[in-house]
Amino acid sequence: MSTDISPPYSQTHVEPVNGYPSDNKRCDDSSVPAKYDDLVRNSALFWEKLRAFLGLTSKTLKVPTVGGNTLDLHRLFIEVTSRGGIERVVKDRKWKEVIGAFSFPTTITSASFVLRKYYLKFLFQLEHVYYLEKPVSSLQSTDEALKSLANESPNPEEGIDEPQVGYEVQGFIDGKFDSGYLVTMKLGSQELKGVLYHIPQTPSQSQQTMETPSAIVQSSQRRHRKKSKLAVVDTQKPKCHRSGYNFFFAEQYARLKPEYHGQERSITKKIGHMWSNLTESEKQVYQDKGVKDVERYRIEMLEYKSSHESGATASTVAQ
Repeated sequence: MSTDISPPYSQTHVEPVNGYPSDNKRCDDSSVPAKYDDLVRNSALFWEKLRAFLGLTSKTLKVPTVGGNTLDLHRLFIEVTSRGGIERVVKDRKWKEVIGAFSFPTTITSASFVLRKYYLKFLFQLEHVYYLEKPVSSLQSTDEALKSLANESPNPEEGIDEPQVGYEVQGFIDGKFDSGYLVTMKLGSQELKGVLYHIPQTPSQSQQTMETPSAIVQSSQRRHRKKSKLAVVDTQKPKCHRSGYNFFFAEQYARLKPEYHGQERSITKKIGHMWSNLTESEKQVYQDKGVKDVERYRIEMLEYKSSHESGATASTVAQ
């Protein structure tokens, strides 16, 4: 995702820190009269030089967004170079310190990978010329730099805490069955496939804790309401339609149950993996059954509603 913005012209003053080059250094490229300290202190100059390096003097610079907010490339440039540059940050595993300068949502679990990617894309050349004060002619390509940094740190997430329980992740449901769902989740740059299932609570589990008198009364009331609901269940109502996966699950469950007796969780996971490994043509056989079952349900519901409407009319006339 990217956002079209014009270069900001507010100035940011940053005190020099360890890692800045000394004042007596000079860039060998005469086309770059500005100095590193100038880019740090003057954000307008930074954006001007960045656009020039990217060849966007007459175009709008598309700045990437991270976690729904525009990434401050000027701040990223300062945070990385103040720690010795991109190579030093990767080698010394200082991405966590860099990330701390930004207010990223906790749902972002691959911030170091994202920042490194954008740094190489937008800021690597500026670091080479202004911070390291090397000529443009000695600049290696971004692809070569990426390979070099990959060798330095095989794990792009080094220096970052592992995702904790409670992190929100995005994903979608691939299929549904009686005990849960087949899902695909995105965790940072990874795409994970798995099974999301519900473990039914046994009566023994519900009796493990001591109940207070008030809890007993509430439990009794809930059971009473549940019995009342069960009493009014319409047994004539058509059975809900099933999906293609439901048919596949029922077929495989009957086949695997004798072999995995009492291992409901193992059966569910195994069937989920089996479904994921089916080809599209193999899945289509079961999906066709699902389509037919939807049509069956539609017809039966029409008949059910029609019979109830006629019954209600007859009851009204009798009254």
